[in-house]
Amino acid sequence: MVREQKIRVKVESPTSEFQVEVKGSDKVKDLIKIVKKVWGSDYMLLRHNSVEMKSDQNLSTYGVKDGSIIRVTVFAEAP
Repeated sequence: MVREQKIRVKVESPTSEFQVEVKGSDKVKDLIKIVKKVWGSDYMLLRHNSVEMKSDQNLSTYGVKDGSIIRVTVFAEAP
């Protein structure tokens, strides 16, 4: 069985950014967990190519690939 390649994506907000390795088959909620660890916020919205990402979808559903940029909007409280 062929192992799925990890891809490197940039996660950025208006004030900060970091790089993370994920797989296309990873769920958006898995990426949200990583962002929570780094930035410590429970309330956020992720977008790829201006499309709002739903937490139960795979990253590949949104065309996330190596070098993609995920934009994060962080909220102080539940939107």
